[in-house]
Amino acid sequence: MNWSFELVAGPYKGRTGGLAWDGTAMLFSAVQEERILRYDPDAKKSGDFRKYTGRTNGIAIAADGTVFGAQEGGRRVVHFLKDGSTAPTLDLLRGRHHNQPTDVIVDRKGRVWIADAWNGTPPYGPPVYPFLDHASVLRLERDRRRVWKLERMTHDTRGPRSVLLSADEKTLYVADGDADRGDQCRLCAYPVKRDGSTGRCKVMVEFAPAERGIEGMCLESEGNILACAGWKKGGLGPMVYVIAPSGTVIESQPAPADLPMRCAFGDAGLPSLYLTAADGGLYRSTNTGRRGMTRS
Repeated sequence: MNWSFELVAGPYKGRTGGLAWDGTAMLFSAVQEERILRYDPDAKKSGDFRKYTGRTNGIAIAADGTVFGAQEGGRRVVHFLKDGSTAPTLDLLRGRHHNQPTDVIVDRKGRVWIADAWNGTPPYGPPVYPFLDHASVLRLERDRRRVWKLERMTHDTRGPRSVLLSADEKTLYVADGDADRGDQCRLCAYPVKRDGSTGRCKVMVEFAPAERGIEGMCLESEGNILACAGWKKGGLGPMVYVIAPSGTVIESQPAPADLPMRCAFGDAGLPSLYLTAADGGLYRSTNTGRRGMTRS
């Protein structure tokens, strides 16, 4: 049975991006409008969570309820605090500004994993600082003095678009490659070692040349990955894939709009799948037969 999606908010100007369930409502980013909005499923209304976000795309909620955002316009990760203020984090990797973050996740230790996607000419204005010679997954964490430090975690990625951790946080999943630049896109898995470093990459899924790869991912209760991928101009079209940890695609469903961006489970008990897309909409499906992973 095909999943049915309804448009629950929008469309907004430009694409909608990052998603994060805060326990009672779904946060989502309207990237071009430079806003993070909050959709209340009980009231069936959305309103501003933050304005003037500097084209924040990916968002993640930490254990303390604060929100981290991948600020594409500012080329940094920002920390949205509960008092309404915003705190920047470290944007220097060994003394040089990193590229352009598109996605973030926060692990149980409070470390922020970043898909630092762009390597070359950015899509939004001229670069103030030179870009790095690599596009990698980075990680922010605090040292003993509670000062942020930034570390490079992958050395073989070409353009990471999305990051995700397994339920036990022993595997890092990375959606790598940008079809617009001609990359062959793939989904990779990296073991996370006890010392926090990452091991050798295992390629789980490799997309056909010119096929738009994965732009956003979330985890469901059985440990499978739900992934947004594809476009109307080629390949299988805009899709949501269910991918087992082994790399087997066990289900595929048409996305409700072209260029699906991010997906996340929400609503009480996490039974509903939310999805954002390039048309500026926020969509929800309540008949996937799947449920989100509860964070312990």
